[in-house]
Amino acid sequence: MTPADLLLLTPALRQYAALGIAAAGGVVSERAGVVNIALEGMMLAGAFAAVWAAQVTSPAVGIAAGGAAGMVLGLVHVLLTQRLKMDHTVSGVAINLLALNGTAFLLRQVFRQADPPREATVVATLPIGIFVAAALALPVALHLLLQHTRFGLRLRVSGESPEAAAMAGVRLCPVRTIAVALSGLLAGCAGAYLSLSLVGGFTDSMVSGRGFIALAAVVCGRWTPFGAAAAALAFGYFDALQLRLQGAVAMPHEFLQMMPYALTILAALAFRSRPPAALGRTDIRL
Repeated sequence: MTPADLLLLTPALRQYAALGIAAAGGVVSERAGVVNIALEGMMLAGAFAAVWAAQVTSPAVGIAAGGAAGMVLGLVHVLLTQRLKMDHTVSGVAINLLALNGTAFLLRQVFRQADPPREATVVATLPIGIFVAAALALPVALHLLLQHTRFGLRLRVSGESPEAAAMAGVRLCPVRTIAVALSGLLAGCAGAYLSLSLVGGFTDSMVSGRGFIALAAVVCGRWTPFGAAAAALAFGYFDALQLRLQGAVAMPHEFLQMMPYALTILAALAFRSRPPAALGRTDIRL
């Protein structure tokens, strides 16, 4: 293996695209004060909806369908956490389980895939470069949204001091609803990238923890767009590295597959920072 191989720039960007887009969604939701552990389920739902729509219509419509599926789950998360005051983590876990079992059921019913490996393929795929470019541009756009727009200011205040926001006349419910819906949209698009570009199909285990890694990138990136993108890029590099090392080193591939997740744990321990003050609170009056 040459030093050039270890750079792994292209495969690292391929892996980064999904993580970067989903992490951007996590930043939006959590800066508004809503913990979004449901990124995993939103990505899975987006991946399935994208394949189904792409088979019926076109891959371009598949992207829209994937984003819409993630947005719907985002609205469910808002309903459970903001209206019904459910614990944010419990709601996220419930949505993840709903997406996991719901897509497995629909895969059997819609695509007649009953026996492992359960999968559905697409005839036409989309260029990976489109999603990579979007993932690289998102941190800039999100930074401008959060720091240089009135809505961004309201979103940040909603996550830091909802009482002060309410006293200033900011309606928390619409702000948080938009933030979490946008988070679901981005996570759904990240799932659509996996199924329409990176894999070219859908399997019921295709997300494989990427939603949780994206959430870890948000934490390690200190809830900032550029920080989350940098962390997602690092995770993407190590994911690409373990794929390259499989078969090249005398080590069981299971240990190599653990590399990105081990990095996630170590990074979360090393890069501790203060989250938004109102993140995860369920006692806020909307």
